[in-house]
Amino acid sequence: MHPTPLTLSALIPRTLEEIAAAARAVQANVVALKTAWCKRTHQDSTSHDIRTPSPGAVHAMRDILIDWRTIRDYSDEEVALRLRQAWGEFCALCWMFPFVDPQKPIDFEHLPHAQSLRCCGDVHAKLHEVQTGLWRMKHEQRVRFDAAARNDPHFQRQHEVAVAQPIMVYGQNISMCSDDDLLCCACEYAGMLASLRWIADNRWTWEAPGIMELTMAFDPSGMP
Repeated sequence: MHPTPLTLSALIPRTLEEIAAAARAVQANVVALKTAWCKRTHQDSTSHDIRTPSPGAVHAMRDILIDWRTIRDYSDEEVALRLRQAWGEFCALCWMFPFVDPQKPIDFEHLPHAQSLRCCGDVHAKLHEVQTGLWRMKHEQRVRFDAAARNDPHFQRQHEVAVAQPIMVYGQNISMCSDDDLLCCACEYAGMLASLRWIADNRWTWEAPGIMELTMAFDPSGMP
């Protein structure tokens, strides 16, 4: 039996203004983390796959901003994974505004007068899509790193569902991508999941405990 689908109409979603303010703050986080990564690795910032520009000063939702001292104290791996998480958060926030490219976003502090926002039904469908992708990546990680999984009948049944879920990781089939790419992409999906949950239900606080985790009841075979 599949779990009853979440009905977003019963929840109170965030307003356009709240989502825009969060997008501007998270854009600043993305730029700060990318800058830190490029400095540590001596990578030319123009060669990085994330090219979103700085949003400028952030005046609203400043509690979302990551303190520069926190970034300074991150390990190299923490910077890399936190950047991917923040990029996922930002991409989901941009997706809420139709036709907005996260690489060349709009000015979220001065929105166009007729700016629209995606509806609750769209968010519901996107949530399931992102959860399915994250579930598939976590399953792939278990395939690679949990030798005991092969002897688990429940895992074998899940595997039949998993291989039927085609997903690309940075241009490669998930079964062919590197372990590092798989981890980074999973962080992006976790960030997208967190943003979408925050958007859909104002009871969530930003990056609250558990907001990036799959629910125990999630069943990818229950896709519409």
